[in-house]
Amino acid sequence: MLVWFVVLYLLFSVGIGVYASTRVHSSKDFVVAGRNLPLPIVTATVFATWFGAETVLGISATFVKEGLGGVVADPF
Repeated sequence: MLVWFVVLYLLFSVGIGVYASTRVHSSKDFVVAGRNLPLPIVTATVFATWFGAETVLGISATFVKEGLGGVVADPF
């Protein structure tokens, strides 16, 4: 059962990738997402980038400063 779920998931992911590849015409178009993303999507991607970078880069400094207890806390 689990194997079929994994296979179905992989096929679905590859299908999305193939469909998306037909909509991209150049590397510049890929980087700027065709310049037609709605504001909520842009806001979400900026927040995810900021949060991910803060978590990865800030967690080691927090560990050194506050120990293991500081790492468990919210990264904000």
